Amino acid sequence: MKQVRQAAHRREDKNRRRLLIFRNTEQLIGFLFFIIIIFICIWVVQSFKNWMDDPEQMVLSQLTLSGEYTYTTENDLREAILGLGLPNTYIGQDVNDIQQEVMRFPWVKKTSVRKQWPNRLIVYVEEYRPVLYWNDLFLLDENGNIFSVPLDRITKLQLPRLYGPEGKAKSALETYYKLESLSKKLANNQLALQIKVAITDERNAWQLMVEPCVSGFCLENQEIKLLLGNENIEQRYQQFIKLFPEIQSRLPENERIMVADLRYENGISVQKEKMVQKGIN
Repeated sequence: MKQVRQAAHRREDKNRRRLLIFRNTEQLIGFLFFIIIIFICIWVVQSFKNWMDDPEQMVLSQLTLSGEYTYTTENDLREAILGLGLPNTYIGQDVNDIQQEVMRFPWVKKTSVRKQWPNRLIVYVEEYRPVLYWNDLFLLDENGNIFSVPLDRITKLQLPRLYGPEGKAKSALETYYKLESLSKKLANNQLALQIKVAITDERNAWQLMVEPCVSGFCLENQEIKLLLGNENIEQRYQQFIKLFPEIQSRLPENERIMVADLRYENGISVQKEKMVQKGIN
């Protein structure tokens, strides 16, 4: 009998040691329940992630283009995104990669990309604003940044043209602005000059093609070539603007100025031509 009691006592001691970290059975059951809840949560999160990554679920099917843009199209953005080969789900799409790809468009100045729940991708685009053609192949913005736009998108773009050596765009633009400012400053209600083409070379010698404007209307096909040289460029142009009304008033009605050479220290040289009179049938 004594041996039976001792065996039972030893079993009780074992059970007590097993439950040593818990005060009672209820705590053990609560701990096990907590572990089960954790596993369920992990399973739910993983299942939800798998569902979100599933190409059949949460596809980014809407694209919105916003911002200050003229030459960017939604088709440009779609091709850029598809070219990345990225997942097209809300979670899987990396907006940083898309942003970098959009910045590869040479006419884009700034961009940002964000996702809008549940299926929309919003792309903000800010483009360079062209003010001049540069060497025919490129465009310049007001700060002298060089960029390009597909030719089929600028067929109706009418801008003055600036030509100069490679790497000299910003300095050439500064001089152009000064000359253009003189045109506006010295223009009067009856007669003005509009710069259509400006050319500079490695020696900083300048030529202009200017178009006379009478009472606000510019005379097409009557451009005047001005040779300004590489010294006192602004002063020489200013001199021509002041003398132009007098020179124009002395010309016969059937003549026009073709070339004016202002590289002389005293005076200017003017080359004229007779205009072809178009008859009326």
